[in-house]
Amino acid sequence: MNVTQRDRHELFTQLQTALGEPAAESLMELLPLQPSRELATRADMAALTTSVKGELSEFRGEMSGLRGEMSELRGEMSELRGEMSELRGEFKSDLAGLRTELKSDMAELRTELKGDMAGLQTELKSDMAGLQTELKSDMAGLEAGLKTDMAGLRTELKTDMSRLDGRLTVEMGRLYRWGAAVVAANTITTITVLLAG
Repeated sequence: MNVTQRDRHELFTQLQTALGEPAAESLMELLPLQPSRELATRADMAALTTSVKGELSEFRGEMSGLRGEMSELRGEMSELRGEMSELRGEFKSDLAGLRTELKSDMAELRTELKGDMAGLQTELKSDMAGLQTELKSDMAGLEAGLKTDMAGLRTELKTDMSRLDGRLTVEMGRLYRWGAAVVAANTITTITVLLAG
């Protein structure tokens, strides 16, 4: 049976007459507005409780499975950390070895370069001394043989000086290219050794 608003009003009026207005209002507030078929029964609550317990049990099972998976992941992460630590140690060791090798090669290259530079310097000094001696000899011969013709001597001297300057420039360029080639060859050899190691 559906209770209408009019039925509720009639009930309130009768209760008001029998119990008084405050008691009738209190009682009406305790009575539900929706039909009784929409109210939950104990059986409904028991079924709902059983369903919720089942879902909670299933949820606990899933959580237990997730805990197991998390434990496996932690184990894998621990293994990965161990491998990373091992790789880091190997990398540091290799890097230290390469650094030592590079320092040794650089020291050797520096020694070779110093030796080459000292040789070039000695050779250059010798060439300069020879040129100086030759120039002095030429100057003495020219001075002794051509005192009467100073203008011719000046022209010839300028020509000789220009030729000697050209030769010096060529020799310096050749020595510089040779030194640069030696440095480049040593650098390439060092890099090749490093890459091969």
